[in-house]
Amino acid sequence: MKKFRWCVVGAGGIADRRAIPAIMKEENFALAAIMDRTPAVAERLGEKYGVKAYTDEETMLKETPCDGVYIATPVALHYPQATAALKYGCNVLVEKPLGMNRRECDRLVAAFRRENKLLDAGYMMKYHNLHIKAKNLLRGGKIGQVNTVRFFFSCWYPEIEGAWRQQRALGGGGSVMDLGAHCIELAEYLLGEEIAETKSFLANRTFSYETEDTGVFLFRTKSGVIGSAEASFNVPDGCESRLEIYGTEGCVVCRGTLGQEEKGSLSYLRAPSAGYDAMQNRFKPKAKKYYGAGGDLYLKQFRDFAARAARGKNDLLSAERAAQVQGVIDGIYAEKR
Repeated sequence: MKKFRWCVVGAGGIADRRAIPAIMKEENFALAAIMDRTPAVAERLGEKYGVKAYTDEETMLKETPCDGVYIATPVALHYPQATAALKYGCNVLVEKPLGMNRRECDRLVAAFRRENKLLDAGYMMKYHNLHIKAKNLLRGGKIGQVNTVRFFFSCWYPEIEGAWRQQRALGGGGSVMDLGAHCIELAEYLLGEEIAETKSFLANRTFSYETEDTGVFLFRTKSGVIGSAEASFNVPDGCESRLEIYGTEGCVVCRGTLGQEEKGSLSYLRAPSAGYDAMQNRFKPKAKKYYGAGGDLYLKQFRDFAARAARGKNDLLSAERAAQVQGVIDGIYAEKR
């Protein structure tokens, strides 16, 4: 079987920690070349992974035949670098978000559609076995009519000199752009519908960088499900993420599943009520519990992308969903700017 050849643009950071190691695990993948604009980083990672390293993406793409390009650079570079890769006939997987705003995302989707190439954004959390389990429970009506959804997603991200997520011109936003985007994408994935309306509060509660360190927003889907999400850069890493979904006949609660690893747990409780109890004497049915499978979310994502690219299945539905997510984020920031 011919190996799927990857070029990586932006080889430091998440690419070095997660993406490239995932590529190296798959026997049907080959790392063709890497690029990073910092010469010392490019040289170090080229030696680490045993491939040719570049400091310019155009030169790499011109000299290196590949089947897919993975882009993990500051958000402001996603549009020009994806466009450059398309010029060389490449399928492209861009770390989320797809672009700085909905307009950039839509232009990218249109360009890839014209050239019949695959484009996708790095929303890898939908590959988590527990999020798939949650979706199947909802789809099967196991908690009745879904009414409310809650997210809590955080990390500790103090002031760091040169950090692009802390600069609006490079990252587009802070905790909402970075963490809140995953909440929005997962909400739409789990519920199978788009978010239609948001109300938000953004703040620099702890740190003084340009982008927000705290974001809380409410949302309403097209069918009327009401949700909330808290995305914070100022909460210690030891605090567990939560995803809670409540319906008329039960609930699904995920703990520790929001992140880069397939960890955490899911509790499923089915407890339909027969009628109104004025005494509120609540019984306590036993919840079913499921656990993270410990797989590699990035590898799952790369395998899916490569399979779709190999089949020529360039329907761009995932890219369109990523553009929709960016539109929701645009609306949140528009309220406060």
